[in-house]
Amino acid sequence: MVNTTYRSLAGRLAELGMVSEDEATAALAALGEPPPDLDDEPEEADVLDVLDECGLVVWAPAGDVDDLEEGYREILESAAQCGGGLSVAGVELVEDEDGEESLHFLRDGEPVWWVLEHESGEQLDLLTVMECIDDLEPGGADPRMFYALPGEEHDEDDVYVLATPEQARALHDEFGLDLEGLDRVKQPHTEPPSAEPGTLDWYMQSDRGRMTGSARDFLDRWTSGMDAALARWRAEYLPADFPFDFSPGSLDALEPLVLERLADWDSVIVAGNDPFVSGAVRYLGESMLREVPSRWGYQDLGLSDSYDRIPMIRSNTPQGFTQTVVPLHRIAALAKERERGMLAESSRFLQDAVDSHRKAVAARRA
Repeated sequence: MVNTTYRSLAGRLAELGMVSEDEATAALAALGEPPPDLDDEPEEADVLDVLDECGLVVWAPAGDVDDLEEGYREILESAAQCGGGLSVAGVELVEDEDGEESLHFLRDGEPVWWVLEHESGEQLDLLTVMECIDDLEPGGADPRMFYALPGEEHDEDDVYVLATPEQARALHDEFGLDLEGLDRVKQPHTEPPSAEPGTLDWYMQSDRGRMTGSARDFLDRWTSGMDAALARWRAEYLPADFPFDFSPGSLDALEPLVLERLADWDSVIVAGNDPFVSGAVRYLGESMLREVPSRWGYQDLGLSDSYDRIPMIRSNTPQGFTQTVVPLHRIAALAKERERGMLAESSRFLQDAVDSHRKAVAARRA
């Protein structure tokens, strides 16, 4: 952290384009009576107070709240106000028949779900808030994102600062704010899909609106070439009596073929581009599509994680409920664990997501 004063902080915020000079001056004047000496050096809490007065901060309380639904509503509305371009309405805390809780609200008229887990009846699920607050980030070409500053102690509030990547880096390097996620890539927010909500087309349109161009191109090639690729794979690698009907029973029949060719987890990862493995990935994925409402997905964000640049199957559920299964990972797990029935079980994760969403919708209508 470089040496700074309240005066230089206000000037730097204006220079970074976070606020105007007048807004920065007004924020300093609103800090209290008496106002701070402009030549004093602010602490981290003081910097957050200035950002708060500028309307760039969302607070998520760690302690007990009087009403959970109202607590979430305040966070959502505060986040929407920060961005200045979103509306939030219809905030509702939902409890389904099994006692599972979720939050439903409308973002610019589009339904959004957050799945919640409360450790007590009076405290907000701050982990879900942290994972999902990007749902309230500005859309369009606005590059600003919410950067988290979690409370250091169990009873300290979490804080979210709305900033561009360059602004967040400056707040970190120059003013000592230990913001998380400085290297993350913003998922674009697009117009709501035009298809009928809840249909396969709706989910696919929603996915494509958030995908990079390279990811859309890959997914188009992958899905358009599916039938031909599977026909070649069947002819070259499967016995004539293989039950090629995409059923759970056919996945049981596929397992010995996988285990015969692949010794362990590492051999699957190394053989990821092997024609047999690629065909097995396609077949497993297509089998899941036929058993559970779901679709192929792909992302290309340049991340070092196990879900980037790899074909996957996503449940046809709102994002809060979505489960993702990577067929290659399931094949690798089979090669490692060598327990029969693992491939057919893959769709269970997707079905659980679909069932959870169905129960939440029923609870809202009750």
